[in-house]
Amino acid sequence: MEEWLSSSRNPSVICDAQQRVLWHSANLPGFLDHVTCIKLDRDSLVLADKRAQAALSRFIQSPDMPTSVIALEGERQTARSILQCRRLGAGTNVNVFGLRIINDDNYRESAVLHFEEYFNLTRQEALICRDLLRGKTVQEIVETTGKSSDTVRFHIRNIYIKIDVSSREALFAKLRLFLFG
Repeated sequence: MEEWLSSSRNPSVICDAQQRVLWHSANLPGFLDHVTCIKLDRDSLVLADKRAQAALSRFIQSPDMPTSVIALEGERQTARSILQCRRLGAGTNVNVFGLRIINDDNYRESAVLHFEEYFNLTRQEALICRDLLRGKTVQEIVETTGKSSDTVRFHIRNIYIKIDVSSREALFAKLRLFLFG
């Protein structure tokens, strides 16, 4: 838990299974003044987006889910935020969760879970997607993976469907939150 408390410059919260805040970072109140997607209501964390709230509730109620990533959307909010969730009481009877709020303006892959979890990509799709984002052509991916071009194209079609894009440019735009260092 100490790692969670000290490892991020992003606003962080530790809460219990009822979403009551047990601890929050010093920068959380200032962050909450500028967003509508998340707020504190009588020491409880509340997400404005019902879809995001349902996803957080599913995470909290599923002991087999150690982590989750949830996109947060709010009214009049230009920057998107992502809520990184992590079960902190693993192996104990304590149900506490670390929640880290990350804006796209300071987002880096190392600061949050990988995009393949968020978009539910298979391991192979994630590897091919990373190659696409690094600028590799289909032929270069075929050469490095040893897979046929039909197989690589099949994976690319699945990636586009799961991420809901139709071109490489749209893929870059959609995954701008998931930059590679």
